[in-house]
Amino acid sequence: MNKLRLIIVALVVALAVAAAAVFLRKTPAKRQLRVAISPYQDLAMLTAHEHLGLDSKYGVDIEIVTLAWEDVVPSLASAGQTVDIGFGSLIEFLTKYENINKDSLDPLVYVFPTYVFKGGGFVSFNKVVPNLDAGSKPTHEQIREFLQFKIGAQKNSMFDMMIFSLANEAGVDRSRLSVTDTTMADGLLAAQAGSLDAVAAGLTQRNEALERGGRIVLTMDKLGFADLTGLICKQSTLDKRRSDIERLIRIWFDCVNFVYADMDQNAKIPIAYLTKKSSTQYTVESYKRALEAEYLPRTLSEAQKELVSQTGLFSIEKISQNVNSYLTTLGVTKVSPPIPQPITLEP
Repeated sequence: MNKLRLIIVALVVALAVAAAAVFLRKTPAKRQLRVAISPYQDLAMLTAHEHLGLDSKYGVDIEIVTLAWEDVVPSLASAGQTVDIGFGSLIEFLTKYENINKDSLDPLVYVFPTYVFKGGGFVSFNKVVPNLDAGSKPTHEQIREFLQFKIGAQKNSMFDMMIFSLANEAGVDRSRLSVTDTTMADGLLAAQAGSLDAVAAGLTQRNEALERGGRIVLTMDKLGFADLTGLICKQSTLDKRRSDIERLIRIWFDCVNFVYADMDQNAKIPIAYLTKKSSTQYTVESYKRALEAEYLPRTLSEAQKELVSQTGLFSIEKISQNVNSYLTTLGVTKVSPPIPQPITLEP
């Protein structure tokens, strides 16, 4: 009888071990992936991953690390262990590519575009500065008139690239332009004081200018400009953690779709994060307004159509070519940075 019991117990244990092995094979093991985001209204959507249980669904443990926007690329480029992957600007990536990857055997790579900032532009407090947004497309005469004024834009920024493109289009010699190298915050103060006529402005500066009696005289999308925010990491990280990164990309679009599906209710999750991490405090209404200057695809297939495809509305290849033209023409870089090739995923 004792032998029979031992045999039964052994069979039960063996069956339990076999069942556990089958379960473990079906359930993807979760591995931690440290993701850098900055406390902005768009990137904050990723914080919904925990609420949605997406870590368990996709088998990857997302650890969000909050960094200032200007610290993300340096953190990724360093050999430290701060983060594995992060969100950064395509234009910044291309502009700094030569320096951040100089003599590197393990370069930073731009993995996949996730959304578009298209609402930047120029604001003015000077009533005689022409509004290039007034018509369907500014004429060369209007552009030349606009470029006669004192303009503020940070050197090598996307705003400086806008001025470069305008000058080329209207046949204006860049050496004749009066462009002051200034940050957006300092530029806004200078414009309000009257020392500059039109200055570069992101979403925050645009809103502040309007509240102070200024006006918008040029927006990026009016000229077909845009900046793509996307995922950036070391080549070695992509090679070793590709499956986890692919899961992160899917998690991102699931989070974006969730927030947009019921903005009044679901935006409370990213807003709660921003309340703790951001200097800007949001209500649901101000959060909605902050997103008006952006385009966030809600699905992977939509992103592939509009951001990855050569025929997309915000084609990463076309935007990269425009940026590279600016960089090489002005001698910012000796050679054109390689155009990013986003990884391929099945929708």
